[in-house]
Amino acid sequence: MPIISRNDKVLITGANGYIAHWVVRKFLEGGYRVRGTVRSLERASYLKEYFKKEGSEGRFELVEVPDITKVRLA
Repeated sequence: MPIISRNDKVLITGANGYIAHWVVRKFLEGGYRVRGTVRSLERASYLKEYFKKEGSEGRFELVEVPDITKVRLA
């Protein structure tokens, strides 16, 4: 039995990095939903277009986390 199900969302940090890009791709190919974090949405906007062309529209989202040390937990 898999540890995560395809209904779960997988978090990939640094999604615009070389290795993370391939990890995101493999999870999407496997049918998983993926949330990727990047430091700048502006510089990583190409990822949404890339994965949309790959047929994973609606299963991939990007979240900007400019500086993880400044994130405050509620």
